[in-house]
Amino acid sequence: MKQIIQYSQLYKDISVWDFSREALILDEVKEGIKEMEAGKKSRRERFEFYREKRLKNAIDAIKLCQNMSNKNSYEYTDEEARKIIKYLREAIQELEHSFKKSTKNKDTKYFG
Repeated sequence: MKQIIQYSQLYKDISVWDFSREALILDEVKEGIKEMEAGKKSRRERFEFYREKRLKNAIDAIKLCQNMSNKNSYEYTDEEARKIIKYLREAIQELEHSFKKSTKNKDTKYFG
């Protein structure tokens, strides 16, 4: 809110709609700057920076898939439901494998 007041004098001659669009653009630019600065941080800092964002996106995507299970809103077969669950399980297994292999010798990718 403080930033809006700070910039309000710069935009006093434009409509509220245009001002809100400008504010959204400024927010996107600031987010882009944060991501660029993440490239200058340590590997640990970059991990922490992306962990929260990517984990939230993944959980949100799973919840959206979960919404499709509502038979009042969607029509699907049991086979289609099993495929969705299968693909999500495979993705989780690949994720687990990626984290496990990063701590092991790379020669033991599948036989460890």
